[in-house]
Amino acid sequence: YQRRVREKMGVSKHTILFIICFIYGSFSLSIKNSKPTSSSILMNKLFGTPLENFGFGGGVDCAGCTLAISLIEQMAYLHEKPVEEIMDMFCGYLPSSFKDYCLLLVSQYGAQIIELLENDETPDRVCLAIDFCVDDTCHLFPPPAKAKPISEVKANMKSRSINPVTVGETPIDWIIDLINKVFNSHKPLLDIDGDLFSPTEELRGSKWRGRDCVDTLGDVYPGRLKTSYSADIDHDCNGISGTDPQTGKSYEELWCDGTSPMGIILLGDSAGAHFHLPPSWITASQINETTYSFGLDILLDEVDFPSMSAATGYEALNWEGAPNGKVVSTYLKFRERNLCNHRDYQNLGVNGARSSSMAEDIIFSMNRNMTIDKPVLLTYALIGNDVCNRHTSPDDMTTPQEMFTNVMKALTYLGNQLPFGSHVVLFGLVDGRILYDALHDRIHPIGSTRNDVTYSQFYNYLNCLEISPCAGWMNSNQTVRDQTTGRANQLNQVLEGIAKNYTHNWKNFDITYLPCPLAAIVEIWKANGGQTWQLIEPVDGFHPNQIANYLLADYQWQLMQSNYTYLIPPVNPNNDKILAKFGDQGGY
Repeated sequence: YQRRVREKMGVSKHTILFIICFIYGSFSLSIKNSKPTSSSILMNKLFGTPLENFGFGGGVDCAGCTLAISLIEQMAYLHEKPVEEIMDMFCGYLPSSFKDYCLLLVSQYGAQIIELLENDETPDRVCLAIDFCVDDTCHLFPPPAKAKPISEVKANMKSRSINPVTVGETPIDWIIDLINKVFNSHKPLLDIDGDLFSPTEELRGSKWRGRDCVDTLGDVYPGRLKTSYSADIDHDCNGISGTDPQTGKSYEELWCDGTSPMGIILLGDSAGAHFHLPPSWITASQINETTYSFGLDILLDEVDFPSMSAATGYEALNWEGAPNGKVVSTYLKFRERNLCNHRDYQNLGVNGARSSSMAEDIIFSMNRNMTIDKPVLLTYALIGNDVCNRHTSPDDMTTPQEMFTNVMKALTYLGNQLPFGSHVVLFGLVDGRILYDALHDRIHPIGSTRNDVTYSQFYNYLNCLEISPCAGWMNSNQTVRDQTTGRANQLNQVLEGIAKNYTHNWKNFDITYLPCPLAAIVEIWKANGGQTWQLIEPVDGFHPNQIANYLLADYQWQLMQSNYTYLIPPVNPNNDKILAKFGDQGGY
C-alpha cells in the first residue's frame, strides 16, 4: 500500500495549509463547493482540528489560496518574471503527480489571477475575487489604500474561470484513504503479526516505536521481557542475540538480566511528537526545485518528527525540510545507561490530542503487558490542547473536573498494562503566553519578502477565519491570553493533586508531577545569549522547535538526576561488552 501511494503521489505532502491548499481546495477542480472540503478533512486529521472549524470566511481553503497566491506574487517580484511564468515554474517544482492538477488549476484560474495581480490586488483580494474566500473582513496582508469593492472588481474582470474539469481519483483521495487507515487508529499500517510494532519507518512505524525485528512473531517486539524462543531469536529486538560459547548462556541472559532495563513511552500531543513545518515551504526566496522533495516522507509521519523529539529522538536528519539541530532525548539517555534498552521506545504523540481523546482512544494504541514486558518510564504530556482550540472562552476548554476524570481514566487503564517497577510522569500544561510575547512584532516567513506580515497579523488572520490551533494564546488580546493561562493553571493543579493523592492507587507504578519546563529552558537559553523566539517553530508560531526539544530533554534529565533519581535506571556494567560484540545493535 505504501508503494502504491508513492506511485500515485510521486513525492509529496498535503503541501500543507500554507501552500497547496490552494490546490487541495479545488481538487477535481470542483470540490471546493462541497462541505467539508478535502483540505478540511486533511487538516482535521493532521492537526486534530474539528471539521466544524473550516466554515467562516472560506476557512482553510481561503488561507491556503491566500498564502499560495502570495508566494506566486512574491516569487514573480523576486525573480523579476511574469506571473504566468512563475505559476508554470511553481507547478514544475511540485512532485510529478501534483503537476497535472496544478496546471489544471492554472488553466482554470490562471487568467484571473494574472489579471488581478497585474491590477495590484493583494493575495487576500485575489482569493475573494475567485471565490476561495467569502468574507472581506479577514485579511493577512495590508489592504490597498483605495480598494474598490470586491463586487466591482469581480464585475470588471475581463477573464473568467473555465468550467471545472472532472479528473477522477486524485492524490488527495489517496491521502485521505491513507489517513482513515492509519491516522485514525494511531497504529502502524504495516504490522503483520499485530503486535503494534512495524519493520518500516513511516506510517506510525519505527520512527514512532522501536523497529519490529521479526514481524511474523507477535510475541517478539521491543520491550519484551522473555519468550520461549531460542537465544538465536532477538526476542526483545534490542540487537542482542546468540549464545556465548564459553558459558553456554545467551548474551541476553549474561549481559541484560539483572540490569533493570527500562523502556520509554510518551502519551502526548503534537509538541511531544515534534510537529515541524519546513520554513522553506512558505518563504518565497527559498522555493526551488528541491523544496518539496521530501514532502511525502513528512506527510507519512503526520508532519511530525518523533525520531528527533525530546522524548524518543534517536537520529539527526539532514534532508530537505527536516528540523535543524542536535538530538537529545530521554530515550537516548536511557539507552546510554543500558544498551539493553535499544529500540525500547513508543512515541504516541498525536496532533491535537487532549485528555479526553487520550483516555478514550489514543492510549489503546500502546503496547505494554504487565506480566511479560519490561517496566517503563511513561510521560503523560498534553501541554496545551485542553485549553487550545479555535475559541477563546473557558466554556470551550477542558474543565478541572473533566481533566480529573480523563486522567484518572487513563491511569486506570495503565494500571492494567504497565509492568511492576514502572513510573508515570504527569507533565503540566505550558504557559502559552510566551508565544505572543516572543513573536508578535516579528516578521512571519510569509511576509519575509516585504516585511509586511507580523506574527500578530498572522495570529489575527487565523482567528478571523476560525482556524487557529490556539486562539486563546495566539491572540493580540492580553485578557484572552491571561484567561487561557488561568485555565491551564487550574488543570495543572489537577495533575499535581493526582500525583500527590493517588500515586498509591496502583501497585505497578508511582506517579510524579513535573511542571512544563519550557519557561525554565527559556531562561537558560536567554542567560546564554539566546532569544525566546529562537525556540519556537517559525511557520506555525506555536510549537517548540528542535533547539527547544533538545534543551527540554537536557533540562528534564538534569532535573531527574538532582531531584527524581528514582526515575532513572542504573548503568549496565556490561555496556562495553555489548558494544564490542554487537556494535550499533542493528540500528533503527
